[in-house]
Amino acid sequence: MEVKGMAARDVPGNPARTTTPAGSLTPEEDETLTDSDGPRARVDARQLEEALINLRKRVAALPLVFDIPGAEDVAADRGKLVSQIDDYLLPRVRQSAAPILVALVGSTGAGKSTLVNSIVGTKVSLTGVRRPTTNSPVLACHPDDLPWFAENVFLPTMPRVRQEGLARPGKDGLLVLAPVEEVPQGIALLDTPDIDSVAASHRAFAYQFLDASDLWLFMTSATRYADAPVWEVLQHARDRDASLALVLSRVPPAHAEELAAHFGAMLDANGVVPDQRFMIEETTITDGLLPEEACDPVKEWLIDTARRADRRVAVLSQTMAGMLDTFKDRVPRLASHIDAQADLAARLRREAESAYRDARAEFTDAIRGARLLGGEVLARWRDYSDSGDLGAELRSRRPVRKGRRARKGTGPAETRAALYEEALRGALEALVVAIADRAAERVARAWWAIPAGAALLAEAEKSKEHTRDTERIFASAFGPASSDEKPEDAPAEGFTRSGSELASHVKLAVSGWQDQLIRDVEAAGGTGRARGAMSLVAATALLADGSGQGDDIVTMPRRLLASAFGADAATGLLGRVREDLTDRVSLLLDEELLRFTAILDAADTVDPVAAVRLYQAEYSLETAR
Repeated sequence: MEVKGMAARDVPGNPARTTTPAGSLTPEEDETLTDSDGPRARVDARQLEEALINLRKRVAALPLVFDIPGAEDVAADRGKLVSQIDDYLLPRVRQSAAPILVALVGSTGAGKSTLVNSIVGTKVSLTGVRRPTTNSPVLACHPDDLPWFAENVFLPTMPRVRQEGLARPGKDGLLVLAPVEEVPQGIALLDTPDIDSVAASHRAFAYQFLDASDLWLFMTSATRYADAPVWEVLQHARDRDASLALVLSRVPPAHAEELAAHFGAMLDANGVVPDQRFMIEETTITDGLLPEEACDPVKEWLIDTARRADRRVAVLSQTMAGMLDTFKDRVPRLASHIDAQADLAARLRREAESAYRDARAEFTDAIRGARLLGGEVLARWRDYSDSGDLGAELRSRRPVRKGRRARKGTGPAETRAALYEEALRGALEALVVAIADRAAERVARAWWAIPAGAALLAEAEKSKEHTRDTERIFASAFGPASSDEKPEDAPAEGFTRSGSELASHVKLAVSGWQDQLIRDVEAAGGTGRARGAMSLVAATALLADGSGQGDDIVTMPRRLLASAFGADAATGLLGRVREDLTDRVSLLLDEELLRFTAILDAADTVDPVAAVRLYQAEYSLETAR
């Protein structure tokens, strides 16, 4: 077996990028770095920690309410940002003297577990022909270094178990800690699941552990190095500017140079520049371990990296700075998406508020100019006024006709005044419901035209349907919940029309307005029987205001009011009556508007300044660096 350790190209140091938390090095290490690398930027670890905590808080608190373009990717990256801060950046800032964590990652069958076992000198990770073999990550370290990887320090959200005795399968999602005396202090090896595993959870684990590691030792075989999953990881390492070493394994000796050259050309073409490259040719595995001469170059390089102050700090600084550099683009991208979310929430709210604001204006306009004084209302008015009943009630001399005499003139048993009052009230109620229906349809159409708005409406409809099903089940078992419950065949309430309770609320509002109108007439001087008739006259005059028609229904009511109370008092009375009516209807329309704004509020609140806070947190982080 021949092992070739090939240094690809030396990666030039970048003093501007080499930042290390103050107090993380011994004076000897500090002197070594100054001599070899030139001036090195120092940062305040406490300030950096505070900046990271603040950024994490801002990112984690962001609500992604609406399913707008890019939302899925942004949600995934938000989770990654939080994980990278929790799993790597904060632990490394707080514990800068912790062992270097080397993640072995790569293709199925590349021999990662075999290499880990060979470097350690004993079986700590399962190997075999079954693929994938590693279903749980295994972390091998010196027993004295084990406290560094306790649950409250390293990957705090991942449960772990300490390995006792021989390697055995773990459970998915469980980190296996393997303390071994033969592992040099200052370094830990993490055997991760395969990046091309058929199990999505294995691939997710591989990337999660890469983001929590200081040094990536990527391993692929001579038959798999050109596979797409390999280059996805290598390009991720390139974009992250992570410290990277490569191992090309299972290389046929006869084709070693050719394969090494081709692999190197692919690395160059993709802009991947590893710190070190190794090649392990095909060899015989004995008791699950590689011959010492096969794994020693990798082992010695890792030990040298961990023990040399300049190499150690270069690795830590490059990986940490590389991750932080990605925040410069990712955080603003997240902030931009939050701005888009806030803009969309504001747009949906504006659409709803605008529709109901216009509905209020439509009602105010509709109760002027005699628009409601036609059809049945006009017919009932003429019957009421021409019959003499109106004049009699205003003079309070003749009682309202009842019984047979009333029926001869009108047909129904009710008085002409009651029939006119009913027609007037019905016209007002129908007007309010129609205006509210049009507003609801306008909002629903506007929201349905926006995918995120359509999703909100669909979810709200689904929730209402679930509530109706629950009510029907309850009623079938225990009877109706209340006497005024909707009938079983009532149409399902949707958002393209007003709410099912509006009609009853309108009746109450109009009835309350009429009662107040009578009190206002009485306060103005109307008494006895005349006040009821005068309230109908006032209501008619209100609806006729602004009309240029010469019909009696337009001219007579205002003339009667002016005669009874005086022109100025009549004008004041109509102003108060109009204001009371519009206020009551405005409250009804506001209640209808709440059906839509409540959907937005239930979805979660998109803080309009959340993006600004994100920008500020990123700026604070860059300042701390």
